[in-house]
Amino acid sequence: MIILSPTRKSSAPETSKAWSPSRVFAIILTLSVLFTIREWKVFNAAGLSVLKESVEKNFVAPTAYVSWTSGSALKENTSEIVIEKTESKKLEATNRTISTSGSESLISTNKTVDKTTKLSSATNSSKAILPAETGVGGSANQTIETSNFKRYDRVVIATKIHGPHQWKLLDQSMCLLHHAYNHKVLYDIVVFTTTEVPKDLIETLEQVVSPAKLSIVVDNMGFQEEVKALSPAKYSLFLERCQVTDPVNLTWWSNCREPGVHEGDGGRVAYNWQAEFRSVRIWEHPALKEYKYMLWLDSDGFPSIPWEKDPVGYFIENKGAVMFDNFPQGKTAKHTQQILDSFNVTVCDLHVKNGHLQRTLLNQENRTDCRSELIPMIHGFFHITDLDFYRQPKVLNGLKGLLGDCFLCRSPDDQLAVTLPAAIYAPEKSFDMRSNGFNPKVYHNFRLDGKNKAKPPGFVKYWDTVASHDFPSAAKACRVTQRDR
Repeated sequence: MIILSPTRKSSAPETSKAWSPSRVFAIILTLSVLFTIREWKVFNAAGLSVLKESVEKNFVAPTAYVSWTSGSALKENTSEIVIEKTESKKLEATNRTISTSGSESLISTNKTVDKTTKLSSATNSSKAILPAETGVGGSANQTIETSNFKRYDRVVIATKIHGPHQWKLLDQSMCLLHHAYNHKVLYDIVVFTTTEVPKDLIETLEQVVSPAKLSIVVDNMGFQEEVKALSPAKYSLFLERCQVTDPVNLTWWSNCREPGVHEGDGGRVAYNWQAEFRSVRIWEHPALKEYKYMLWLDSDGFPSIPWEKDPVGYFIENKGAVMFDNFPQGKTAKHTQQILDSFNVTVCDLHVKNGHLQRTLLNQENRTDCRSELIPMIHGFFHITDLDFYRQPKVLNGLKGLLGDCFLCRSPDDQLAVTLPAAIYAPEKSFDMRSNGFNPKVYHNFRLDGKNKAKPPGFVKYWDTVASHDFPSAAKACRVTQRDR
């Protein structure tokens, strides 16, 4: 016998009541609303992505005023565009408006932005809001992905080439630096060049470093004009070293001997020009006058990993005079008397200790107290400098005195010129990167940070075998073809 429970008899009416037409309609309505909201978010993200792509394709490069200067301006009448990378890498609009006019881009926000803007950070995603105006230290405004980085005022990245034949090196170096570091802070870039560069090459590099501001600056008046502008003493010594009586047939590709050398053809003056320019002329160059801090990277210096720590931030916060990736790189005793004549002192026993330079100062009377007159030098391929420190009259006058009547000489060079003022006047503010916890792994001439040999040798091989796997963002964006040395 089967006995039916009374409660089960009443279950059918309860169920019928629970699924009444009004209840079903409410559930369907709720699901429809949730689905609509989801689709609207996806639509907004996709629409912003298309709009960003459209703006980038319609990039308008402004006209040069020195040689070529780009503010990475966007097309006119483009509004409410900003890029923010989140953990899911979706694009979200923020309340920012970009307006452009000619070669300048201005950006306004709903909040006041300080001159030095802190970049917010988070575990997986963060954003940097850049200064409210373009111009010196404030180019191409955009929200960017970063972590524990802060953007400072009056910072410039600088480098130098001779001309178009070195452009691929420059393009590779700046692309790698952008993805290792500068995409987080977007500092202006100034490239000095001895000869002019075609506009199409410049426009290509602009796209590589965008939205950072790029300036290409011809750093001389022309070879013959530079020779004509020499003082009589410099002019006479230059002709003697070049073994000519008239400079009319000399060019940047001519060879000239060093002072006191009476055999051989000497060295190519094109290379010597960069040494002289970086030794003395760069500190007073008009293209840098509005900047206070300079990150210098040789055009054949190649960052090989993303930088997790900010050397510029450390340098500025600790009021550095110079911060270098490698020390020492070579030693010289050739110019001791010139140093004494120009700076009234020289340095003895220069070395790194406790993260900065230490030395003993000697003058003309006690110079023999030093066991060796050899002066070790800061490696010139990658360093950060306080430009105002090197612009001091006592520094400039000392460097000009050290150069003397030499025009386009190989020595004294930029390494000695960067080393001496810092060692003499501010050794405790002359920081070694590695001793202070920085290991940027910049490849230069077969070595990483001037210290460790890269394996396998040659940057292209090293990149393909090692670095590209550690640096996927650059591997996707940068053309690494230079160079096997």
